[in-house]
Amino acid sequence: MINIKDIAKLAGVSYSTVSKALNGSSLVKPATKSKILEIAEKYGYQKNLLATQLVSGRSRLVGFVVDNVRNPIFAHMANDLHLELQNHDYHMLLAISPDGVELLNQLRVEGIIIWGDLIHSDPDFLKRFHDLNVPGFILGTDEVLRIPHILIDRKACIHEAVRYLIAHGHRKIGFVGGSQEIKVNAFREAISEMGLETSEDWLIPADSTWEGGYRVIRDYAFHKESPTAFIGLNNLITKGVLRALLERGFSVPADISLVGYDNLPELKNAEVPLTTVGPSLEEMVSKSVSLLQTLIERPGNALPVVLKPALVERASVGPRR
Repeated sequence: MINIKDIAKLAGVSYSTVSKALNGSSLVKPATKSKILEIAEKYGYQKNLLATQLVSGRSRLVGFVVDNVRNPIFAHMANDLHLELQNHDYHMLLAISPDGVELLNQLRVEGIIIWGDLIHSDPDFLKRFHDLNVPGFILGTDEVLRIPHILIDRKACIHEAVRYLIAHGHRKIGFVGGSQEIKVNAFREAISEMGLETSEDWLIPADSTWEGGYRVIRDYAFHKESPTAFIGLNNLITKGVLRALLERGFSVPADISLVGYDNLPELKNAEVPLTTVGPSLEEMVSKSVSLLQTLIERPGNALPVVLKPALVERASVGPRR
């Protein structure tokens, strides 16, 4: 396999010039850079990350750790983080489960982004993460932490959804899903603060899956006092709720309005384009990359970041009948 020294010999330049050209340095003349890149492509040169790390002392690797990839939100975040990090000359590695942190540490990553659910599923996780001494932060936490983090104001997101439905005349509002206590409590609080009454029958527990949302609404006993609008705990539940409502003959939003959580772009392609609330995915990614760069390059200067709600209006909410 051809290496940098081979390319230098073929191009008639120094080893350092080849290294600069392959790394996109502006210090190499365009004609020389073009010649070097042509030789590299012709002979199938592949960058040796380990060798680069030994020479520069930097791996340019960043880890993103989640506890699962079943929810599409993680696929979107991983893809968008990967593209944004590439713009800053970093490479992203995706790891699943808490064990992924130790693996990333062995690969000598320069920074780690941790999805917030992991600190709740594993009580010892924060201590193990701190002991690694790798720059990193928690993304998507619900609470203020003593380490760098990006807090998602889920409470404010749910309040925004309730206010939006009230603005459309709805007074009987239901909530589907029960796996995230902060969202359920925020719903109860918003209903109370805005002077509405609710019924325990309107808070419908469901698994945090498409099937979970679908089943509970498929089997729900609707009557004249049932909610005229629902809020789904996440994108999966909301899509399941929508399918069940349509199969039961309800028109969305003419009969029942629906707001989903998670601002995913594909929700505009649902059977009825779904109005959603949640943090902006674009803002989440840009703030994450910015915070990680600060932690890597200027340790000690990172401040906590709070993401506020963004409501995306589509076609699933209408006036109360």
